[in-house]
Amino acid sequence: MVKFQFLPAETKFYEWFEKATANLLEAADALQDLLDNYEHVESKVARITELEHCGDFIVHEVMHLLMHTLIIPLDSEDVERLISALDDSVDKIEATAVRMLIFRIEAPTEKARELGHLIHSGARELHMAMPNLREKKNFRLVTEHIKEINTIENNGDRILREALVEVVNHKDDLYNLIRWKEIYEMLEETTDTMEDVADVLQRVVIKNG
Repeated sequence: MVKFQFLPAETKFYEWFEKATANLLEAADALQDLLDNYEHVESKVARITELEHCGDFIVHEVMHLLMHTLIIPLDSEDVERLISALDDSVDKIEATAVRMLIFRIEAPTEKARELGHLIHSGARELHMAMPNLREKKNFRLVTEHIKEINTIENNGDRILREALVEVVNHKDDLYNLIRWKEIYEMLEETTDTMEDVADVLQRVVIKNG
């Protein structure tokens, strides 16, 4: 027989959401450090991979809680989308870091560092937004952070375009074009996945406000 949990589980969902944003912020910290201080690359990438595994564990725990809880604080579909989008963001960070190793990147470019800083800013906004999801009176604060994340994603699109123009201008170096195109796109996709989180938060605010 399935054992259902009642009132304590409601706060547990929020606790796991906040753990997920904390994990994302730590991964963004690690990525920014990798890009800004490009040394001990293998150990730094390994640390990011550990954080990606931690993100997978959080998803597992949330889905388990969702299956075994009778009363949940949010729509079950929103819970799944929220935790999945947070996990996708960490996955993208880890995939970018791994590619730095695979492609034997000698040194990050300035555009890569700019995108890394945007990712860190987006992760920080999500981490600050999430605790405000617990109470309706704080939903307006969630909305303010959502606006910042949308701006970050737009800046990510702009920097990606500028970065691609730079590599295309040196298209005689085909290998460099291929590897940096993939890394730049992966970095920008990370800002996209964080905007996906913001989109879910917006739906939650609208539904429950």
